[in-house]
Amino acid sequence: MNDPVAIVVIALIVAVVFSIFYLIKSKHLERMAKIESGMIDQDFKDSSNLILNVGILLCSLALGVFISYLFSVYSDIPNYVTIPGFLLLFGGIGFIISYLLSKKNEN
Repeated sequence: MNDPVAIVVIALIVAVVFSIFYLIKSKHLERMAKIESGMIDQDFKDSSNLILNVGILLCSLALGVFISYLFSVYSDIPNYVTIPGFLLLFGGIGFIISYLLSKKNEN
């Protein structure tokens, strides 16, 4: 456990988990304050769209990792070149798909 890379990775994971927990907790407290003061917002309708958008993004990123692996196996281009490129490409495609679906749901 003296490996500095492992310590940094564990610290980053703990920081991400703590940040997500704090974000969810603060959003919950904000919603409770809005409900108590009678200011019910449209945020409750948007939560289902958020889950859909995150799901589409994660699926597209997983597809990007898979295709970058196949691309690096069957060509001479190394992993450290294909993975970031395909992640950005498929992440962008996922954002475009989620945008089009949210526009379709609004109409």
